[in-house]
Amino acid sequence: MSQFFEVEEKVDLKPCPFCGREAYITGMFVPTGDGEINAYVVGCENCEISFRQSWDYEIIVEQWNRRVCKCHKEN
Repeated sequence: MSQFFEVEEKVDLKPCPFCGREAYITGMFVPTGDGEINAYVVGCENCEISFRQSWDYEIIVEQWNRRVCKCHKEN
């Protein structure tokens, strides 16, 4: 079972691309056969969209802010 943790670093997330409300980011400890890894989830509670990235929260912030995620289709 994953355990969540708060991301302590200041993270500058753009608003949700669908509703314009504030986005969130949270961390998770994900168990593996060798122990656990860190993963991060970013999304919008209002629209109930989110996606996950393992290891580096800077990557998921960049993806969210560039809108390069599986939760949003490019035209």
